Amino acid sequence: MPSRWQRSEFGFTPNRVAALGENVILLVNLGWSTVLYVRFLRGRSPFAALERWQTGYLPAYSVWAAIVVIGFPPLFRFN
Repeated sequence: MPSRWQRSEFGFTPNRVAALGENVILLVNLGWSTVLYVRFLRGRSPFAALERWQTGYLPAYSVWAAIVVIGFPPLFRFN
């Protein structure tokens, strides 16, 4: 009988899906923040644009947290 580690080596697990979603959110945030920061350093955009992006992006984290808390139990059949 395969061990627990061998059975879950491939496929979707709740932890993997939650981490993947968080990584996608972080990647988008980091990517656009980089663009805005370079624009600021070159004098093409005010720092307020970067600040607005950061504060305006906070709901994305909240939405993902809500999906994990509310959507994962039925999706992954938690008892």
